[in-house]
Parts: sequence; structure tokens; C-alpha cells
Amino acid sequence: MAYFRENEPDEILRQQVLNISPEDEKKENNIYIESDYDDGFDDPEEEPGEELSEDERRGIRMHRFRTAYDVGNIAAVIGGALLILVLLALLMSMIGFVLNDADRNFMLFQTRF
Repeated sequence: MAYFRENEPDEILRQQVLNISPEDEKKENNIYIESDYDDGFDDPEEEPGEELSEDERRGIRMHRFRTAYDVGNIAAVIGGALLILVLLALLMSMIGFVLNDADRNFMLFQTRF
């Protein structure tokens, strides 16, 4: 996480733009001062952490499997609920069609020829 220290003075190494003499270039009195800003990236020079034991790896794999299983269950419940809603809409449409058809048939029976 990036952070700043507000109360400390910033010392920044700046390059001179004009009037650079070869003698000044040879002097190494300008030392790079590392900033207190942490960019959040790991340094490639750092050594990797300790290796995990087989039990810890097994626990991590089990946790990932359970998480994936739970996500699959939630997706199945949502999909099932949507399927039930679609089937209910089709059933209501079918019931409306049957009632409308029955209405027309009873009207035909009431007409006199």
C-alpha cells in the first residue's frame, strides 16, 4: 500500500540543465536518496518467501476448491430461479390462451344459426 510521510522534508536529486562541466560530471557528491513512497511493486532483488509445507498447500487447495464449489452453487441457484420464472411466464401465457379459446368456443355455442 502506498503511503507518504507528510512531516518530513523531501530531498530530491535534480539534474542540472545548463553549465555542466566535465569536472562536475566526475564528482559523485550527488547521492540518490530513495523516496519514502512505496509503489506497491515487489523488488526483484528480494528473496522469495519460505516454501509452504505440503499440509499448507493442501489446505490452500481445499479452500480454493470449496470457494469454487460455493460459487458454482450460487450460480446454480440463480440460474434455477431464473428458469422457474421463465417457466411460470410460459405457464401463465398458456393458461391465458386456454381461457381465451374456451371463451370463444362458448360464444360460438351461444350464437343462433
